[in-house]
Order: sequence, then C-alpha cells, then structure tokens
Amino acid sequence: MVLAALAGSQPARADFAQLRILPESELRFGTFAVMDNGYRVVRPDGSVQSVGIFSTSSSDTGPARFRIRYDRGNNGKRRLDLKIELRFAAVPVVTQGGLIVQLTQYQTDLPGYSNVAAGQAVEINIPNCTQRVCDMTFNLGGRLDVERNYGGGTVTLAIPVDAVLISVK
Repeated sequence: MVLAALAGSQPARADFAQLRILPESELRFGTFAVMDNGYRVVRPDGSVQSVGIFSTSSSDTGPARFRIRYDRGNNGKRRLDLKIELRFAAVPVVTQGGLIVQLTQYQTDLPGYSNVAAGQAVEINIPNCTQRVCDMTFNLGGRLDVERNYGGGTVTLAIPVDAVLISVK
C-alpha cells in the first residue's frame, strides 16, 4: 500500500515539444505518353495542364498533401501562436530508361505562396494553439518537364521538405 502511494506521488513528466512534417499523399502526375518532350502541371487544387503529353488515364493525378504537426509536449492549455519556416528542396534531374525528367515550379495553397522556388523560405503561422497537438495541412503541386529519347518507364520523385519552428509566442 505504501509503494502505491509513492508511485502515485511522482511528478508528471513532460515530453519535449516536437515539430513534424508528415506526407499524407505524393504528388502524382499520372500515366501518360510523350513523343519527344512536353510537360504536365498538377496544381494544388488538383487541376492538370499538359503540353506535348498525352494522357492514358485521368484518375491517377493529384497534388501532394502534407500535414504540419506541433506537439507541445504537455497538456497545457496556454495559447500559443506558432511561426514555422518551410523549404522545399530542388529535386535532382532523373535520367532513366531514355527519359530525362525534372520537377520544377512548385505551387502551394498556402496563403501568399502560390508559386514557390526550390529553396525559398515559406513562412506559415498556426495561431491560437490551445491543445497538446496543433496541426494544419496544405497541398503542393508542380510542373514535370519530360524529355524522351527512347523507351519509357515509371518515375518516382521524392520532394524533400524541411520545417523549422521559428517562434512560439
């Protein structure tokens, strides 16, 4: 009985605050054919524009979706206003199976940042965070430039995103 009383009287341990960016879906340019060169743009709202590219299916395109999650590390209810900086890294040119592919011209649905250059700082705010975990989501589109010399294949491109907590007020 004394042992239970001692264990119950230990102070609660708070975890460290943590900021994470979680990919929820990938940027999908779909299945298509290209004779020599062209490009396809997938916008944050899911609309698609193709030049020199012929679709073989229309149901496999869409923007990437990311969730930014801040865990304050405790159950405090004090209001926090978060300022976060995002950077989307340049994706290297991919040469594969006679294709040369490059992802350019990022587009987001974040206020004030409809077009984003690789490496550009994007500042977002999560105001009035009063829960242990506060989050927001956003969509990311882009332009895929394709040059075909011969053959074809499947190309997968990862979009490196970095998130840094600038301030907590």
